[in-house]
Amino acid sequence: MHPILLDLGNFKIYTYGVFVALAFVTAVSYLSYSMKKLKERLVSPDELYSMLTYIIVFSLIGARLFFVLINLRDFVLYPLDIFKIWNGGLVYYGGFIGAVVFMLMYVKRKKIILYNLGDFFAPALALGHAIGRIGCFFSGCCYGKVSNLPWAVMFTDKHSLAVKGVRLHPTQLYESIANFILFIFLYFYSGKNSKIPGISLAIYLVIYAISRFVIEFFRDDYRGNHYLGFSISQIISVFLFIIGVLIIWKKKLYTKSLKRRG
Repeated sequence: MHPILLDLGNFKIYTYGVFVALAFVTAVSYLSYSMKKLKERLVSPDELYSMLTYIIVFSLIGARLFFVLINLRDFVLYPLDIFKIWNGGLVYYGGFIGAVVFMLMYVKRKKIILYNLGDFFAPALALGHAIGRIGCFFSGCCYGKVSNLPWAVMFTDKHSLAVKGVRLHPTQLYESIANFILFIFLYFYSGKNSKIPGISLAIYLVIYAISRFVIEFFRDDYRGNHYLGFSISQIISVFLFIIGVLIIWKKKLYTKSLKRRG
């Protein structure tokens, strides 16, 4: 593919970085659009943009730290490479955890219901992630195993991070497509103004966890140690799936109790 979008000698624009930036811009634009449709604003526009700035910072730090930790042996001799995020090397779950840490601190300080904020952000997360994975495809990171399927791809660019010269599963595009479908579903579901706070967030956690768990079997890039045959991302997926199911179960029980009282 094309890891370097523009090469002007000492000045290079990396395709991965462009798509990561585009992912954030698109997600923020969607959130601004969604805020105008809300009957009751969770936060003011100024608070939203301030919060998003911190979320971006925390998610980038978390995504990079996660990548560095699972690839620590590659950074011991060249520690300054830790800061070269334009070459690829952001782990989504690390960014997700970083953003969640900030959100927990934020809702406690502002006394906002976490479920409401989670529902608000869920579609934007899926949309931004879908765009960001296209950047992974161009850089060659997060590549798949050898495949003879008709849609298998071959990376030939010398700057690509993927194995070159063989046909591979386009796992980056698998995840991008899965996230686009998840976004569309959440967009229409949220448009119905669900009266049960937390359900959109729970649906996001469950569906994304399932798709990520399955796609991991087709990936062939180094993702740290495996435990009982499962990658760290798959183990995190299991925990997120359980959390999502528990939220749905808890909310369903709550609505049933309300109906009985009524």
